Amino acid sequence: MAIDEALFLQSEKSGFDGTLRFYFWEPACISLGYFQKPKETLNLLRCKEFGIDITKRMTGGGAIYHHAELTYSITAALPSPLVPVNVDESYRCLEEFIVRGINNLGVTATYRGKADPKDKSVYCFVRPSKYDVVSGGKKLVGSAQRRNGKLFLQHGSILLNLNDLNKMLSVIKLDSDVSTAKKDFKEKVTALDAVLGKEPKKVEICKQLVLSFKETYNTTFAEESLTKKEANLAASLIKKYTLSC
Repeated sequence: MAIDEALFLQSEKSGFDGTLRFYFWEPACISLGYFQKPKETLNLLRCKEFGIDITKRMTGGGAIYHHAELTYSITAALPSPLVPVNVDESYRCLEEFIVRGINNLGVTATYRGKADPKDKSVYCFVRPSKYDVVSGGKKLVGSAQRRNGKLFLQHGSILLNLNDLNKMLSVIKLDSDVSTAKKDFKEKVTALDAVLGKEPKKVEICKQLVLSFKETYNTTFAEESLTKKEANLAASLIKKYTLSC
């Protein structure tokens, strides 16, 4: 999360039109939306018992359990030819490469395009949003944005499997009992292993998404490590994102 913010804050000075980043979570971690509070949202003792880290996102929304997933982030300086001014249109545009890349893996996925404002579930991934990427009507990819003047960030989760579902539901303070929450989750959310019949390798997914990004937006990439300024800024932000159980 510190690296995402560092890339966001340095996007005007990066020397590139934008940055596409992929990352994974080990050990499992719960990220809270910008306005959420740990004690109100999580069973902290159980998080500690299971060895689940806790962090905060610079984007809003509800709690998200990160483990069996591929996470992406896009940072850019505005205005950008890749980022439409209209928020809804920018989500649709920037998720086009995800839809295409996932479809290249053998999944039939699309952009949801409609929301359910009545759904206020504490768990973010269950909430139907017009920005979701869905397969068979079930959410497969969830994304969020942050804008600040000329700075832009979009990041999101691509689910690989739901093997940790019981553990996830046991550490989040739910609005219902666990069995009801589990049924609701499975009715609204899916993962790549369920729709493909197997779990693709993370590297394979990354390759498809990079290729899709190039084809979708007619762009090229330069693979780089963090700059010294980005790395130093991320290091200075780590404490901000390290929440204790």
